[in-house]
Amino acid sequence: MHYPKDVSFECQRCGQCCGDISRKKRKILLLKSEVKRIADITGLREEGFAVKLPANGPYRYMMKKKGGKCVFLERNSCKIYPLRPIICRTYPFSVEKTSSKDYLFTVSDECPGIGLGGAVEEDDFKRILGEAQTKLKSR
Repeated sequence: MHYPKDVSFECQRCGQCCGDISRKKRKILLLKSEVKRIADITGLREEGFAVKLPANGPYRYMMKKKGGKCVFLERNSCKIYPLRPIICRTYPFSVEKTSSKDYLFTVSDECPGIGLGGAVEEDDFKRILGEAQTKLKSR
């Protein structure tokens, strides 16, 4: 597992990760299991919040946006916070499998919470990776 060293992070609850910013259009990708869970619990039809993607990878949907922001973002607060997708749970970190045994973590330098709060340790990255692997297995 390769991860950034000497990184600290504290969520600023700014909502910037939940939508487009001036220099980047965000794609909030969703697993099929996440779409089903959100639909089941909220009572919404998937077409109301997600767009089906033609891809064959693990992410089969993309969250719809309203005004460049996630449809579930309201005044910088997530209306489905306990149901939020894995991509939202791990932000500003992302993980990529680089080989059968290796994972590479990267950090988004556009997040205003980077450099604040406590240090992100190897155990934190292991926890994030474990959550991601569990979610991907349930897709």
